[in-house]
Amino acid sequence: MTTGKWLWVSVLRYVPTLVIAWAAAAMVTPAFGDDPFAAEFALEMSVGLVGVPLLVIATTFVLVLLAGRRFEPWTGGGVRIRGGWMVVLPLVPLLPAALLVPLQYLIIVSAQLAYVIWILPCGDSRDMANVLRSLADPAVPVERRARIARVVAELRTRPVVEALVAATGEEEPEVAEAALASLSAMWVRSGVVGKDLLLKLAPEHQGHVRALGIKVRSPW
Repeated sequence: MTTGKWLWVSVLRYVPTLVIAWAAAAMVTPAFGDDPFAAEFALEMSVGLVGVPLLVIATTFVLVLLAGRRFEPWTGGGVRIRGGWMVVLPLVPLLPAALLVPLQYLIIVSAQLAYVIWILPCGDSRDMANVLRSLADPAVPVERRARIARVVAELRTRPVVEALVAATGEEEPEVAEAALASLSAMWVRSGVVGKDLLLKLAPEHQGHVRALGIKVRSPW
C-alpha cells in the first residue's frame, strides 16, 4: 500500500486503541476512590477530550518517521516494524504524571506497546518478506529475480542488503550481476560499506566494490 494509505490505516487503528485505553484508565480512579463513580469517570473522560487528540497527533508524527520502515521484512517477532518502540516517545513528556497516577499511566503505555505489537499494519513487511524469498527461490524465473534485485535496492534496509549479498552468489549470472549492481549503487550512495557484509561477497566482487573507492567500516 502507499505511504499515505498506510498512515491513514495506522491512525484509524490507533484512535480506537487509545480511546479504549483512556476509558480503562479513567475507570481506575473512581473504582478505588470515594467520589461518585459517574462524576469522577466523566471528569477523567473530559480530560481525554484534550489528551487523546494530543497523543494522536504526537503518535502520528512518530508513525511518519516509521513509514519508511514498514517494508522491513517481518520475522513474526513482537515488534512489527524496526524502531516501533518509538511509539512510546509521546508519553515521555507525561512522565511526571506517572508519579501522580501510575496505574493510569501504565495502562496508556501498555496500549501504545500493544498497538505496535498487534495492531499496527504489517502487510507491507510481509509482502517484502515474500519478495526477498522469491529472490532466493530457484523456481522463480531468472528475469523476475533479476528485476527484484534491481527494484528492492531502493529500500536500503539491512534485510534487503543481506538478501542482495546472498544473491551475488547465485549461479545465474543475470541475478548475481543485478544484485552486485544494486549493492554497488547503494554503497556508493552511502559512501560506506560494513566489513562484515563485504567479506560475505566472492573475492572478485569484493575487489569490484573496493575499486569503487567506498570506505570499509568495521561492524564493531
